[in-house]
Amino acid sequence: MALENKIEKAAELLEAAKNFFIDLFRPDMTLEKIADVVSPRLDDTIKKYEARGLKYSAGKFSIKYADESHFNLEFEMYFQDDEGKWHKCANESEPRDATLLENGAWKTIQALKVITFPIEKPRVEGGEVLQQDKKLEEYNAAERERYLNEPFEGTAESVSADEKNSDAPADEKKPL
Repeated sequence: MALENKIEKAAELLEAAKNFFIDLFRPDMTLEKIADVVSPRLDDTIKKYEARGLKYSAGKFSIKYADESHFNLEFEMYFQDDEGKWHKCANESEPRDATLLENGAWKTIQALKVITFPIEKPRVEGGEVLQQDKKLEEYNAAERERYLNEPFEGTAESVSADEKNSDAPADEKKPL
């Protein structure tokens, strides 16, 4: 593969990554809506570069807590050319205002700090590119259990970490 073609592919990867997060969000986004919006874009990026001779290997998409009123989006994808050289396609968004998110989604991001979805190449047409974050699944299960097994007494902010762990034996208490 000629050096010019390699440089062109790398430049195109960077340009695609640069424009990835433009006009992505609307008000009241849930984590599921974010995945629904991002997944086709990631799939298109994979297809585009595979059509140019790069082989998709792995990647991840993350939603990160930035500060008390902002979050960031980030992705990394790795491709390999026919000579075995690796190419990284990545981008991180500017801080996004938390008011774009549905309240439950923002509370989840605040609690977990980082939610990471592995990016897998779909095995079938129309398949999901983003896979579930195991930490998010565990958090959601714990929240469901907490609300189903305990009487609801106000918002999640009103329950301290000590109250959340008060029923657990001392050796099972974990920091939140």
